[in-house]
Amino acid sequence: MKTSNSTTILEMPSSWLLHYFDEAPYSKMISALPCLQEAYLCVQTEDIRKTWYQRKLKAIILVVEKHDTLLEDWACRLMMALPEAPLVIISVEKLALDEVKLLELGIQDIWSLEELSETLLSRIMHHSIIRKQVEYQTRHLAHYDSLTGIANRTLFQDRLDHSLLHARRECHVLGLLILDLDRFRVVNEHYGHDIGDLLLKQFARRLGEIVRRSDTVARLNGNNFAVLLENVVNENMISQVAEKLCKAFSEPYFIAGHEIFCSISIGIEIASRVSYDGSLLLGHAELALRQAKQDGRNDYRFFISNMSPPDMVRASLESALHHALERQELSLQYQPQIRVSNKQFIGTEVLLRWTHETLGSISPVVFIPVLEETGLINKVGEWVLASSCRQHQEWIEKGALPSDAKLSVNLSPRQFRQRDLADRIVQILDITGMKPQLLTLEITEGVLMDNLQQGIDILGRLREIGVSIAIDDFGTGYSSLAYLKDLPIDYLKIDRVFVKDIVDDKNDAAIANSIIALAHNLGMEVIAEGVEDHNVLGVLQAFGCDHYQGFFFSRPVDPEKIPGIALQLFSDESFGFTGTTHPSMMK
Repeated sequence: MKTSNSTTILEMPSSWLLHYFDEAPYSKMISALPCLQEAYLCVQTEDIRKTWYQRKLKAIILVVEKHDTLLEDWACRLMMALPEAPLVIISVEKLALDEVKLLELGIQDIWSLEELSETLLSRIMHHSIIRKQVEYQTRHLAHYDSLTGIANRTLFQDRLDHSLLHARRECHVLGLLILDLDRFRVVNEHYGHDIGDLLLKQFARRLGEIVRRSDTVARLNGNNFAVLLENVVNENMISQVAEKLCKAFSEPYFIAGHEIFCSISIGIEIASRVSYDGSLLLGHAELALRQAKQDGRNDYRFFISNMSPPDMVRASLESALHHALERQELSLQYQPQIRVSNKQFIGTEVLLRWTHETLGSISPVVFIPVLEETGLINKVGEWVLASSCRQHQEWIEKGALPSDAKLSVNLSPRQFRQRDLADRIVQILDITGMKPQLLTLEITEGVLMDNLQQGIDILGRLREIGVSIAIDDFGTGYSSLAYLKDLPIDYLKIDRVFVKDIVDDKNDAAIANSIIALAHNLGMEVIAEGVEDHNVLGVLQAFGCDHYQGFFFSRPVDPEKIPGIALQLFSDESFGFTGTTHPSMMK
């Protein structure tokens, strides 16, 4: 094969990729334009992307005989797979092509064979390549993420729409994976946002290396990414890809001298299961992602079509929660806390409840994470604090509770990070008239360790006010002894996971005993959660546990029942080790 001898050739045909649907029109074109024999012929459509990158080609020529939906679909899919590739269509005969529609799909130029010469073709290809480069650079700014260089949400949505149409028409399997970097916020807070940005860039690069080049990879927002798997053999293959991704991202990142571990969680949905509805596909994948995170992270979950009631609630939860306060659907219950040694009532822990107007009682396990994610937790949390302080002070003033009875209130991660947290608490205490010494704020180890220095500053300010601090669910998070000795902490709460089997499981017993001894050595008191029978209470007393709460004494109850429970304790001195059920449990 010889290249044309024309000295006006602007682009070498050897840098072009030639593709055709039928061999007959291809033969006619070669006869008319012999220079195209130098172009790289790629007959299989699925090989075009691979060939384009391997051969470092500059343009693609498609030879056609007619204009139909096959041509439009092919052009659309090529533009998705190779957005930077100039595509020129040559028809062997002068056909009534819908040039406007084809140009809108991204095709650079359309010519009939009888209009072309080798010199004109070279000029056309040269102009198409330059025009495409400018167009691609402009489009890249609008449709690609500036940090990672991969598709942004706008381009992803466009590709998703096209892929759904193709998958429905061809009955292909199409899978959507939504990925989220686990605890990425900790990376930003510990190493700084510059390191966080570098991690996201490495993540996107690693992600692109794992999936096929034909798959769409996009950054939706923050540390939230998507992978669109097209033309997969079966759903099993999607599971294999997810497993491969989880394994790959369990390996550390090495950035600026730091070794950083940041696993991923993945939510998956299949297009055919939602009748190729894009909104449902995205919504289901996001719900599956949330489930993967709830189940411990560093794993993947498919959306389960037979959704349980909590899952159904989650799908429309955010909108309903925005109106829950104004509709007075939120309420408070209180669980008594009892001193182990003399069975005295020492206070209550306030717990948030939601009764939806149509769905009924919604579990806090379902709605609390959504309050946190949406930011509503700040407004709702302040309402909980103000309402419970007002109620507690009312009990104290009426003599319904001992004057030294304490109120415990949980703080969410987002609440604890508020810069003006201490000022807000002071304001609420001033309005309600409640003494700071009667308030205990409960936070988890994870919240504290997310930003230790900020935590130290906040706790120091709260201690100045006179508020007590309890570490909730101790033993299930970091359990770092280093921070315990340096922070102003008054109580450790042993999580129920170490309490419920304390009688029969020697390991749980050893852990509980060690926590109690540790706390006492550091000048703290211990509250055991989840005490459900007198045998457990007996072991805790033997270990020297200070206080407890749980179903053995009382479930969380409505506020009007608390004064009666407190009064009952003054007359029921034998309660605790008789094995009988306390009257409050039967109310």
